[in-house]
Amino acid sequence: MPERFTQSARARKARPVASSAPDDILPSMNEKALLRAEVLARRDAIPLEERTRRSETICHALAQLVASSCVCDAYAADSGAPVIAVYAAMRSEVNVDPFVSAAYAQGWVVCFPCMVLDDGEQRACMEFYRVSPRRMAHAREAFLSHPLRRFSRDALESEGYEPVNPHDLDVVAVPLVAFDDAGGRLGYGGGNYDRLLPRLRPDALAVGVAFEEQRVEAVPRDPHDALLPRVVRG
Repeated sequence: MPERFTQSARARKARPVASSAPDDILPSMNEKALLRAEVLARRDAIPLEERTRRSETICHALAQLVASSCVCDAYAADSGAPVIAVYAAMRSEVNVDPFVSAAYAQGWVVCFPCMVLDDGEQRACMEFYRVSPRRMAHAREAFLSHPLRRFSRDALESEGYEPVNPHDLDVVAVPLVAFDDAGGRLGYGGGNYDRLLPRLRPDALAVGVAFEEQRVEAVPRDPHDALLPRVVRG
């Protein structure tokens, strides 16, 4: 599959702001950059063995939350299955692989994000693609193991990966850098989930996943920042 490398919006650090930027924008971006660096350092400092153990605990709680939610209740009366959006963990993020395994065991539809670039476009956008259990190994090689790359939509579809409309997502497990108790979420600076969350159905379940070390007193918030009122942490 042809691939073009770039730094993903999900992992990209905030770029310097020109001196002509409005006075109310620069402080917010600076606050976010400082907080992002501080919390990432705390998360990175968690030993690998402990991260693995706590990730499993978080995934168990997340699976229980989804299974007991009204999202799954809505499918109980027919033969359908909820559509679950997850992510492939990078660096020291919560590893959601145990949750993915539980989702497959329940017969849920699982999809993963990918940065997609249409021909002629300059900016990549995050889209979700369905990945069946039998295609997990291929998907890891094709795009899941390359979160910093962007891909051609035509190339993905030619490989048999089906795009999923955000309106069809029933549950979204949201990665994050920091969160607070008021629903504030700090990501990596690309705004991908800030654009995604408002596009979900009102009855969809969006849940952040994080370690307790990522909890802060208050996340600096801008008008375009989407709230994330529920976070499973451990």
